Amino acid sequence: MSEPVVDLNAIFNLAIKETEELIKLGFDISDPCIVTPLVWYVNKYSEIAEHCNEALLELIDKQSVSTPAFVSPGYYDSDLHYF
Repeated sequence: MSEPVVDLNAIFNLAIKETEELIKLGFDISDPCIVTPLVWYVNKYSEIAEHCNEALLELIDKQSVSTPAFVSPGYYDSDLHYF
């Protein structure tokens, strides 16, 4: 019996949308204590890790521009091995 096909592109888009919702709710997604949907999906589907890590860094940058006092130093490229 074959395994069901997983639409990784749809999962990636859902993770982006869910992470953007966290930002709208006021969460600091650069906080290492927060497990964003992007990080959660990376742990479940390692095939999309690179795309999720890049998207997370872009969203952190966008959040830091819109609310610079709110965003902590958080993630750096050297931290990506933790995802």
